[in-house]
Amino acid sequence: MNRFLFFLAISFFFIQCNEPTKAPESQEPAKENGQGINQKSDPAPTLPSVPLALLEKIFKEGTQVDYIFYNYPFTMSMTDKTPLEYSVRHIAEEPAPLKPECKPAGRVTWQINGNIVLEGDFYFSTGCTYFVFYEKQEKKYANYMTEEGVQYFNNQIQQALQMREQQLGGQ
Repeated sequence: MNRFLFFLAISFFFIQCNEPTKAPESQEPAKENGQGINQKSDPAPTLPSVPLALLEKIFKEGTQVDYIFYNYPFTMSMTDKTPLEYSVRHIAEEPAPLKPECKPAGRVTWQINGNIVLEGDFYFSTGCTYFVFYEKQEKKYANYMTEEGVQYFNNQIQQALQMREQQLGGQ
Protein backbone atom coordinates (compact mmCIF):
# COMPACT_ATOMS: atom_id res chain seq x y z
CA MET A 1 0.00 0.00 0.00
CA ASN A 2 2.87 2.38 0.82
CA ARG A 3 4.44 1.77 -2.58
CA PHE A 4 1.14 2.58 -4.28
CA LEU A 5 0.83 5.84 -2.36
CA PHE A 6 4.47 6.70 -3.14
CA PHE A 7 3.92 6.03 -6.86
CA LEU A 8 0.70 8.06 -6.81
CA ALA A 9 2.51 10.98 -5.17
CA ILE A 10 5.38 10.83 -7.71
CA SER A 11 2.91 10.66 -10.62
CA PHE A 12 0.94 13.61 -9.25
CA PHE A 13 4.19 15.57 -8.87
CA PHE A 14 5.20 14.95 -12.49
CA ILE A 15 1.71 15.78 -13.76
CA GLN A 16 1.60 19.01 -11.78
CA CYS A 17 5.12 19.98 -12.83
CA ASN A 18 4.22 19.33 -16.44
CA GLU A 19 1.43 21.93 -16.40
CA PRO A 20 2.41 24.85 -18.63
CA THR A 21 2.97 28.06 -16.73
CA LYS A 22 3.00 31.55 -18.10
CA ALA A 23 5.84 33.78 -17.03
CA PRO A 24 4.79 37.23 -15.83
CA GLU A 25 5.42 39.95 -18.36
CA SER A 26 7.43 42.96 -17.34
CA GLN A 27 5.40 46.06 -16.59
CA GLU A 28 7.63 48.53 -18.39
CA PRO A 29 9.49 47.97 -21.66
CA ALA A 30 13.16 48.83 -21.85
CA LYS A 31 14.02 52.16 -23.45
CA GLU A 32 16.61 52.94 -26.05
CA ASN A 33 17.10 56.48 -27.30
CA GLY A 34 13.96 57.54 -25.49
CA GLN A 35 11.74 55.05 -27.33
CA GLY A 36 10.18 51.97 -25.81
CA ILE A 37 11.48 48.64 -27.09
CA ASN A 38 9.79 45.42 -26.20
CA GLN A 39 12.44 43.15 -24.65
CA LYS A 40 10.34 39.99 -24.44
CA SER A 41 12.45 36.93 -24.98
CA ASP A 42 11.61 34.93 -28.04
CA PRO A 43 9.53 31.84 -27.34
CA ALA A 44 11.30 28.52 -27.52
CA PRO A 45 11.50 27.25 -31.10
CA THR A 46 8.98 24.61 -32.04
CA LEU A 47 9.48 21.97 -34.69
CA PRO A 48 6.56 20.38 -36.53
CA SER A 49 4.84 17.30 -35.18
CA VAL A 50 5.76 13.81 -36.40
CA PRO A 51 3.56 13.00 -39.40
CA LEU A 52 0.57 10.90 -38.37
CA ALA A 53 1.20 8.57 -41.32
CA LEU A 54 4.63 7.66 -39.90
CA LEU A 55 3.19 6.97 -36.44
CA GLU A 56 0.45 4.81 -37.97
CA LYS A 57 3.06 2.87 -39.96
CA ILE A 58 5.08 2.22 -36.78
CA PHE A 59 1.90 1.26 -34.91
CA LYS A 60 0.91 -1.27 -37.58
CA GLU A 61 4.29 -2.55 -38.79
CA GLY A 62 6.76 -1.83 -35.97
CA THR A 63 8.95 -4.75 -34.93
CA GLN A 64 11.12 -3.24 -32.17
CA VAL A 65 11.44 -0.23 -29.89
CA ASP A 66 14.57 0.50 -27.82
CA TYR A 67 15.03 2.95 -24.95
CA ILE A 68 18.47 3.92 -23.68
CA PHE A 69 18.42 5.93 -20.45
CA TYR A 70 21.34 8.30 -19.96
CA ASN A 71 21.03 8.72 -16.18
CA TYR A 72 19.77 5.30 -15.10
CA PRO A 73 21.61 1.99 -15.20
CA PHE A 74 19.19 0.21 -17.54
CA THR A 75 17.85 0.04 -21.08
CA MET A 76 14.65 -1.41 -22.51
CA SER A 77 14.02 -3.25 -25.75
CA MET A 78 10.61 -4.55 -26.80
CA THR A 79 9.63 -6.71 -29.74
CA ASP A 80 6.11 -7.78 -28.75
CA LYS A 81 3.31 -6.13 -30.72
CA THR A 82 1.27 -4.79 -27.78
CA PRO A 83 4.14 -2.93 -26.05
CA LEU A 84 5.21 -1.54 -29.44
CA GLU A 85 1.74 -0.18 -30.12
CA TYR A 86 1.61 1.16 -26.58
CA SER A 87 4.93 2.99 -27.03
CA VAL A 88 3.62 4.92 -30.05
CA ARG A 89 0.74 6.19 -27.90
CA HIS A 90 3.29 7.98 -25.71
CA ILE A 91 3.75 10.58 -28.47
CA ALA A 92 1.17 13.37 -28.22
CA GLU A 93 -0.18 15.09 -31.32
CA GLU A 94 0.88 18.55 -30.16
CA PRO A 95 4.30 19.84 -31.18
CA ALA A 96 6.54 20.70 -28.23
CA PRO A 97 8.79 23.74 -27.87
CA LEU A 98 12.51 23.07 -27.61
CA LYS A 99 13.52 24.38 -24.19
CA PRO A 100 17.25 25.03 -23.78
CA GLU A 101 17.06 24.33 -20.05
CA CYS A 102 15.81 20.79 -20.73
CA LYS A 103 18.29 17.96 -21.08
CA PRO A 104 17.53 14.63 -22.78
CA ALA A 105 16.90 11.69 -20.47
CA GLY A 106 17.61 9.11 -23.13
CA ARG A 107 17.32 7.88 -26.70
CA VAL A 108 14.46 5.99 -28.34
CA THR A 109 14.37 4.18 -31.67
CA TRP A 110 11.52 2.45 -33.47
CA GLN A 111 12.34 -0.18 -36.07
CA ILE A 112 10.52 -2.07 -38.79
CA ASN A 113 12.28 -5.28 -39.77
CA GLY A 114 15.68 -4.04 -38.59
CA ASN A 115 15.45 -0.59 -40.20
CA ILE A 116 15.25 2.44 -37.92
CA VAL A 117 12.19 4.44 -39.02
CA LEU A 118 12.04 6.97 -36.17
CA GLU A 119 14.64 7.92 -33.58
CA GLY A 120 15.19 10.71 -31.18
CA ASP A 121 15.75 11.93 -27.66
CA PHE A 122 13.16 11.78 -24.94
CA TYR A 123 13.05 14.44 -22.26
CA PHE A 124 11.72 13.35 -18.90
CA SER A 125 12.16 15.78 -16.05
CA THR A 126 10.09 18.40 -14.29
CA GLY A 127 8.61 20.70 -16.93
CA CYS A 128 10.32 18.76 -19.73
CA THR A 129 8.31 15.80 -20.97
CA TYR A 130 8.61 15.60 -24.71
CA PHE A 131 10.36 13.91 -27.64
CA VAL A 132 12.70 15.42 -30.25
CA PHE A 133 13.09 13.28 -33.35
CA TYR A 134 15.96 13.37 -35.82
CA GLU A 135 16.32 12.82 -39.53
CA LYS A 136 19.83 12.68 -40.97
CA GLN A 137 21.30 13.77 -37.61
CA GLU A 138 19.21 16.98 -37.56
CA LYS A 139 16.25 17.83 -35.36
CA LYS A 140 13.13 17.35 -37.46
CA TYR A 141 10.09 16.89 -35.18
CA ALA A 142 9.17 17.58 -31.56
CA ASN A 143 6.11 16.27 -29.74
CA TYR A 144 4.90 16.39 -26.18
CA MET A 145 4.75 13.16 -24.22
CA THR A 146 1.22 12.01 -23.37
CA GLU A 147 0.14 11.57 -19.74
CA GLU A 148 0.08 7.85 -20.49
CA GLY A 149 3.74 8.13 -21.51
CA VAL A 150 4.65 10.05 -18.36
CA GLN A 151 3.03 7.35 -16.23
CA TYR A 152 4.77 4.63 -18.22
CA PHE A 153 8.21 6.19 -17.73
CA ASN A 154 7.51 6.72 -14.03
CA ASN A 155 6.55 3.05 -13.67
CA GLN A 156 9.56 1.75 -15.59
CA ILE A 157 12.03 3.89 -13.67
CA GLN A 158 10.51 2.95 -10.31
CA GLN A 159 10.51 -0.77 -11.17
CA ALA A 160 14.10 -0.66 -12.39
CA LEU A 161 15.28 1.18 -9.29
CA GLN A 162 13.45 -1.28 -7.03
CA MET A 163 15.00 -4.24 -8.85
CA ARG A 164 18.44 -2.67 -8.55
CA GLU A 165 17.87 -2.03 -4.85
CA GLN A 166 16.88 -5.68 -4.35
CA GLN A 167 19.93 -6.89 -6.27
CA LEU A 168 22.28 -4.68 -4.27
CA GLY A 169 20.58 -5.66 -1.03
CA GLY A 170 21.01 -9.35 -1.83
CA GLN A 171 24.79 -9.12 -2.28
